[in-house]
Amino acid sequence: MSEKKTLLGKVIAFTAIGSAVILGILVVFAIDRRPRTHDASIFAYSAAMAAEISGRITQILVTNDQDVAKGDPLLLIDPQPFEFQLRQARAQVAALKAQIALTGRQVTSQGSGVQAAESQVQRARNQLKYAQDTRQRLEPLVKPGFVTQQQLDEAKTNESTAQASLQNLTQTATQARQAVGDTLSLEAQLQGAEAAEANAVRNLDLTTLRAPFAGKVVGLQIAEGTFAIGGHPLFSLIKSDAWYAIADFRETELPRIAVGDRATVWTMSESNSAFSGKVESLGAGVQSTDQGGPGLPVVGRDLNWVVVAQRFPVWVRLDNPPPFAMHVGLTASVKVQHDGTR
Repeated sequence: MSEKKTLLGKVIAFTAIGSAVILGILVVFAIDRRPRTHDASIFAYSAAMAAEISGRITQILVTNDQDVAKGDPLLLIDPQPFEFQLRQARAQVAALKAQIALTGRQVTSQGSGVQAAESQVQRARNQLKYAQDTRQRLEPLVKPGFVTQQQLDEAKTNESTAQASLQNLTQTATQARQAVGDTLSLEAQLQGAEAAEANAVRNLDLTTLRAPFAGKVVGLQIAEGTFAIGGHPLFSLIKSDAWYAIADFRETELPRIAVGDRATVWTMSESNSAFSGKVESLGAGVQSTDQGGPGLPVVGRDLNWVVVAQRFPVWVRLDNPPPFAMHVGLTASVKVQHDGTR
């Protein structure tokens, strides 16, 4: 009986040890195939909302934690100064257009004067040619006595007069051509004025700050009457159409995680609910808190006096989580189901 009890005890002991070994192997295999971390948080992209123009805020149309759609008005800035600027710009455009029209009519009139002067020059050339031909015909006829010297002298006088008249009319035509203006300078000024008008229209439209995307308003701590400075953030808008869990995994676990792997996410606020997601990216680089780097994520080590595996951020995009359960900064746990491929 004693030997049977001893044998039974050994069987039970070996069975327990074998079960423990098998269970340990299964646990190690499960951990190897399903990396998990509690060092994670919920994240969503956000934008600091700032007016592009400066002015007094006359109306705030949203409140903290309000959901807004893309294009919804968020606040209004006093439009009156920008309306005046637009009126001034439009007046400048109208004045230049009127000046261009007047100058155009003047140019047309000057062009007609040039044509008339050139016609007179052509007639003077013809008269000079006629006077020269007459003198040339009379010169050989004086000696034989067919014409008198007086007739030849008159012909020479007519030629000289025609020559002087041609010179005067040519000079007048040149001056007329030089006096002809154009509208090129005014047209260039008009382009600048039209650009100023377009900018004034844009500035007037920017007096209404609109949501660039659908999201949730946070950090609103201003009231009507606040003077908005262009480019200075007034509050933030969280982009609510994409939620992520950023999980810091040890570098020894990265070989068992790949983009596209399915993941399960739990948050402390909704510990009884699991959210599914997919690994979207693995951190390509980090920096510890005591080192510099080119804008890399900061992930510190827990112990600096021993060799500790560095952690790298793994981004998991959640599959349409319920809006009420999503808050930026929630503490989360992430488990990745690796499919064995890279």
